[in-house]
Amino acid sequence: MPPFWPFKRSKKNSMELDEVAPEAIVYRKNEEVHTEKHAQSIERNEEAYKDALALFGNGDTTVTASENVADDYDGVTDGSLPQEESQWVHHTDGYHYKKNADGTFLPTAHVKQEDGSYVPYS
Repeated sequence: MPPFWPFKRSKKNSMELDEVAPEAIVYRKNEEVHTEKHAQSIERNEEAYKDALALFGNGDTTVTASENVADDYDGVTDGSLPQEESQWVHHTDGYHYKKNADGTFLPTAHVKQEDGSYVPYS
């Protein structure tokens, strides 16, 4: 005998809605997709934009282009970026192993000195 099922099974309704599928929107290369309707919409209202800019921009309503800071970046940092943290783990074999921030370990066994520093076992 099959086990008792405490939930009722739903009755399948065979009602299907007869809806017409919406027309597909097709975009073509080199075709302007913004119409005059969109140009006059609320999103394009410059007065509302300047009002919001004045409200959140300390009252200044001037609009300036942002500058690309990546153009000025030469690849050198001042070292103020946080370095990846590593951790020393004491293994059951008596040696210490360096655990990286990503969870991997360095294969070299180290010995802990009395001053707290670690030196590679040789």
